[in-house]
Amino acid sequence: MKLPLKKIHLDGGTQTRARIREDIIEEYAEDMKAGAVFPPLVVFHDGKDYWLGDGFHRWGAAMALNLDSIECEIRQGTLADAQWFSFSANKANGMRRSNDDKARAVKSALRHCKGDRSDSDIARHVGVVHDTVAKYRREMETAGELSPRDSRRQDGASCENRKIDAQDDDMAGQPARVVSRKGKTYQMKVGQIGKAKKPNRKKAGGIAKDAAVPVRKPGQMIPTLTISIPLNNPEAAAGALLSNCEPAYLRKMVARITTTLDERSAK
Repeated sequence: MKLPLKKIHLDGGTQTRARIREDIIEEYAEDMKAGAVFPPLVVFHDGKDYWLGDGFHRWGAAMALNLDSIECEIRQGTLADAQWFSFSANKANGMRRSNDDKARAVKSALRHCKGDRSDSDIARHVGVVHDTVAKYRREMETAGELSPRDSRRQDGASCENRKIDAQDDDMAGQPARVVSRKGKTYQMKVGQIGKAKKPNRKKAGGIAKDAAVPVRKPGQMIPTLTISIPLNNPEAAAGALLSNCEPAYLRKMVARITTTLDERSAK
């Protein structure tokens, strides 16, 4: 079914690529305009909000074309479900993942409230080799980002009392949807919509308890990110920021910008 673009939340920590590529958004937009049919976005509905689990570049392309809505595959689940799913997105389909993309997905999975699993289980879910997960686990434990005895974030309350089934995470036995674009055929796994879970009520734009929070230590370099922001499309620019930055950071940024603009207007 189609959902309004503005109704889909992008600020839930489900963007697992190292960066959103503006050139891919432009390419997808051109293809959409030419009539190409893309796979639907994967969106999780918690009973109140719709959280984007996969399809940030497609969302950006639709926004760039000023479309009102986009085709979505809606699954019943919480924000935590959407986050966990996003770590496995694009491991076999879509735009090829870079090593930085894989690293971000692995680290996010290790921090997640469902990350109390073996390196092999996480590797299979994210789509990397076992040694890659083991490497980042060691680095994060050494840096104090993970507890050596428990690799879960201790504040992942939204995952409490939930039975974690590895088979569900790997989407075993699910049918594949065949998609054609530019004369090429792609396969996209399409999972059955799960049983409705108790809604995880959150205010729009709110910070999830299990959202990844960067840990800065004395002497640690301040992380930076380079992204392309269109100067003639405020909504697309906002989407680019929402896709790449943490909600808390964006709120501080908006507050600072608002204060500065008010001060300038008063002069």
